[in-house]
Amino acid sequence: MRSMILTLLTILALSVTSAQAARPQLVVAVSIDQFPYEYLERMQAGFAPDGFFRRVLDQGALYSQCHHGHAYTITGPGHSVLLTGTFPAQTGIVENDWFNRVTGKRVYCVSDDDSPMIGAPGNGMSPKNLMVGTLGDVMKLTWSQSRVFGVALKDRASILMTGHSADAAYWYHPNSGNWVTSKYYREDLPPFLRVYNESDALEAYVGKSWELLLPPDKYVLHYPDDAEFENPNSSLGRAFPHPLPQQAGQSYYDQVTKTPWGNDITLAVAKLLVMDEKLGLGPTPDLLAINLSTNDYIGHAFGPYSLEVQDVTYRTDRQLGQFVKFLEQHLDGRPWVLALSSDHGVAPIPEHAKQLGLPAGRDPLGDMKALQDELEAKLVAEFGTADKTYVQSFDYGDIYLRRELPQLQGDKFSAAQRLVRGWLVQHAAVGAAFTRDELLAGSAPGGIALQFQRTFNAERSGDVLFALKPYLIPGKTPATHGSPWKYDSHVPLAFVGPVVKAGRHLRPVTPAAMGPTLARILQIESPAASAVEPLPEVFGRSNP
Repeated sequence: MRSMILTLLTILALSVTSAQAARPQLVVAVSIDQFPYEYLERMQAGFAPDGFFRRVLDQGALYSQCHHGHAYTITGPGHSVLLTGTFPAQTGIVENDWFNRVTGKRVYCVSDDDSPMIGAPGNGMSPKNLMVGTLGDVMKLTWSQSRVFGVALKDRASILMTGHSADAAYWYHPNSGNWVTSKYYREDLPPFLRVYNESDALEAYVGKSWELLLPPDKYVLHYPDDAEFENPNSSLGRAFPHPLPQQAGQSYYDQVTKTPWGNDITLAVAKLLVMDEKLGLGPTPDLLAINLSTNDYIGHAFGPYSLEVQDVTYRTDRQLGQFVKFLEQHLDGRPWVLALSSDHGVAPIPEHAKQLGLPAGRDPLGDMKALQDELEAKLVAEFGTADKTYVQSFDYGDIYLRRELPQLQGDKFSAAQRLVRGWLVQHAAVGAAFTRDELLAGSAPGGIALQFQRTFNAERSGDVLFALKPYLIPGKTPATHGSPWKYDSHVPLAFVGPVVKAGRHLRPVTPAAMGPTLARILQIESPAASAVEPLPEVFGRSNP
């Protein structure tokens, strides 16, 4: 009997030791900004044998049917989803900025006047507007010695991926060329970042020209390099080669981020951070969140079917491949895991899509002030003249009513929502519209109703939400995103590393699964508000 007990204890000890050994010492979450899944398929001819994307395709756990589950596919909401395990309805990050009914002003998703910027003059930033916790927050609760950091050109990406208890989020300040943080995290920049800011590392690309990386036959041509609907809005120009300014300064600091060298700069800072903080070498797991924002800047200017987007994708493949090699050398055999996804996809440039016969267009609602006046007149006709306008704010996506008006009390507020929705859907450009009442009750009809329910936050969202029809986009930027349609929602979700079971998976998932899945690999609780389950295929189990 005693021998049997000793045997069982030995087996148990070995199991525990094995589980601890399998737990990654470093978790890296990478978001490639504006990266539709179809890039992985369409651009394979240019991937390097030792690049990152080939590793994902051959050795990773890859989900090819991953779609964002919310309607407004933009940077803030997309990054709030990745490591919280839930949707904007719970994270509160309903858009990059939203209308505040009380102040009558728009609120930026990571603004915080109480957390001044450190490293350059600028507005205060913090995660205070994020209503839920992240994977990093759970790690901090579980292991007090764990370190959590974020690095991105964009403040909102770095801040929203790391969460409330992160050691620091670092981002780029394009006016000064400095990497910065805020007093929410610390009182000053760490020495390694001060040294980087004071060095000439960022000036290494002054006067250089961005040229094609590969021979022309490696690129899938869709429209001429100098297409008239491309618009980088800078001295970079529309056609290769794209020259950077001949001297350092504000123009250079901004434009360098709109070339593939922006990703080199981001990953260089990430490497310095890994080495300085000795991430992954401590007694408990650490987390590093990285966003490659440059891909988004280039995609907006040149569109998804441009030579520029193909070239930056090929370069991103190699840049991430080199970064993973650096991690493996740094960790020296310690286990790690890297998760990859994106905050959103992108719509084709309407002028290009229209050439192909698609029902595409730009700014299809026309004069927004005139449209708001038309809606206001209908509300006055229905509910009578009021002391203030019925419409408090009208923008693409959200309409806010002054629900405190005496004329909109009781059932009349619901009637006003229905009037606005009915008026919207009669417009030839509007593809879907839902009222606050429908979204609160979960009773909205239509195939994309769930996406709007996952977007709607009762405190921050408008009273009527809507989307334009496919291939219709607002604004003057050549290409953009933000809709519930497939070209904006379809992104990759992949996991690589020695603790990951390789395989390609066809079942539908959302990027919100990243956080819970990484939590399961770490053998800790999922983020508290998680609305999706871990993906068991990633860690080789039939059940989570």
